[in-house]
Amino acid sequence: MEDDYDELDDVIMQKQSKGESVKKEHDMLNKAASHPLRREIVKTIGAFGINTDELSANIDEEPSVLKYHIDFLLNGELVRIENDEYRLTEKGIELLSDCQSGKSNPKC
Repeated sequence: MEDDYDELDDVIMQKQSKGESVKKEHDMLNKAASHPLRREIVKTIGAFGINTDELSANIDEEPSVLKYHIDFLLNGELVRIENDEYRLTEKGIELLSDCQSGKSNPKC
């Protein structure tokens, strides 16, 4: 089966470079900060976290839409679930700080 070798397999299995990882992280932060609902979610979770019911009660949005954006933030490692509460990760806290200061990210 040596004839089945494809150079594309090497490309797919290749680990991201440091520069690619940083670019991906910046893109994720930009996408999170550029969407008003995601910014609202991050601000609502805040530095101390919030449970699912409280988050739903504080954000007036359809549950499926809210879940979609929460999943985006979870996948982007901006939010994590800890003890049945949403909590911001270090990246999420950085985004919250930027949004509160309004200096680093004018989209906030």
